[in-house]
Amino acid sequence: MCTDGRRCSSCPARRLNAGSREIGAALPALGTVVSCTANDAALLSHTGEYAVPAHPGEALLCGQEQISVRLGAGVTGYLTPRALTLTEAFGTHRAYLTPMSDPLVVKGLSLAPRGPQVAHTAEDWLGVDWNDTDQIDHLDSLSPERYRVLPFTGARKIDPRVLPHLLVYLVEQNVEYTVAVPGGGCVQLHRGRAAMADTSGPAVAVIFGAARYALDPVQVGECWVTSLHGAAGPTAAIEIYDHSRRCVTMLTLTGSVCGHTYDDWQAIASSLPGI
Repeated sequence: MCTDGRRCSSCPARRLNAGSREIGAALPALGTVVSCTANDAALLSHTGEYAVPAHPGEALLCGQEQISVRLGAGVTGYLTPRALTLTEAFGTHRAYLTPMSDPLVVKGLSLAPRGPQVAHTAEDWLGVDWNDTDQIDHLDSLSPERYRVLPFTGARKIDPRVLPHLLVYLVEQNVEYTVAVPGGGCVQLHRGRAAMADTSGPAVAVIFGAARYALDPVQVGECWVTSLHGAAGPTAAIEIYDHSRRCVTMLTLTGSVCGHTYDDWQAIASSLPGI
């Protein structure tokens, strides 16, 4: 599978008949893989085993140990000898197979027929009341229509040049947060405290134990701070967009958090310089 999601004449990838439901059922059984969700500006990788994937509208679960993904209804799968690749209109999600991956699961997935899929209707961001939505609604529908309504929701546009410094600061202050990267018809998430951040290369690299996040500041066009309803109440989200105004990363808090963690995160988000 080529990096742009399109097949070339010599590409060995075979398109799967399986839909998102069948792919989601197979992922936790694969065993140890190296997952990688990538788009034009950001990448999130994780070495480990998949948690049970969530589908649109289902509960938002993510942690440190397992690979957490939300699978879109329109995801398309391709299989090569070394990886399972998921694609849609933007970016890719890959599960690179390791010697500890189960070849029988891969074989079964290649033969699986497409069963009934649960239909999902994208949020109508032009007509919905932003205050009646929650984090799940937003993560399941990071669409161009949603981007266009941001200025009318109380969102604040901030200077994207602050992002490398922000990622380093989150490491220095040992802040626990969740990073979400969309690509390939899914959103991969990781929650935890980063151990280190490296700004010496063209991309900022952040290390979370078995997970890695990278952001190329050159590919970032805009950054917004929004407020989404999470388990702790209205929670700030730092949304990063590329030059085509597609969301490439969301930084926020998910799940249950203690009061001081919530207060610290809200203070960090509110302190970011606007433009």
